[in-house]
Amino acid sequence: MPSFTDLTGLAGIALALAALCALVLRRVPVAQRVAASAAGFVFVLLLLPLAELPLAAYVRGMTGDLSISTLLLLAYAAAQQAGGWPPQDVPRRIGAWLLPVLAAAVLYPLALGAAPYDSYRWGYGEPWFLALLLALAVAGTALRMPLVAVSISLAVLAWGLGWYESGNLWDYLIDPLLAIYAVFSCLSACFALHRSRQLSR
Repeated sequence: MPSFTDLTGLAGIALALAALCALVLRRVPVAQRVAASAAGFVFVLLLLPLAELPLAAYVRGMTGDLSISTLLLLAYAAAQQAGGWPPQDVPRRIGAWLLPVLAAAVLYPLALGAAPYDSYRWGYGEPWFLALLLALAVAGTALRMPLVAVSISLAVLAWGLGWYESGNLWDYLIDPLLAIYAVFSCLSACFALHRSRQLSR
């Protein structure tokens, strides 16, 4: 019987690749129903066993588990495709993507030795780090940015339950794929905001 960690990891990889399939199909003239069906087929296919392991397991072996934040954003994207959740306006979208960009800028350079202090240690239950995350979640609620509040809350909850094999909170909050995507999404949202302001003049 697979553990919860394995189920979450495999489902996360399958969901990410299915979302990528839907994103690619959006670039070509196909009906939304066709794109959704293709993404669903890819999701199921990746969970089917190949030589005793699901196809998603081979991808997971190269990428590792996706963070809770990434899983939430994938679920949000799927809900948007289904028409079940309206998109955020551009300024709030920029604010939401800035958070993982800043987190990656703090975590990865310091963890790779850019400074004598390792920021990865904060994820082992530093009280002030937990307090900072609480403040960010409250700020996200106050600023009507529910994805920020929910992603932080779910990540901390999963960390408290020991959902992943890792005992470090950072692994629940962010992963390299999310960091890369957040950079491009933030730049894209900034460009869209600048273009809309130019057109409104």
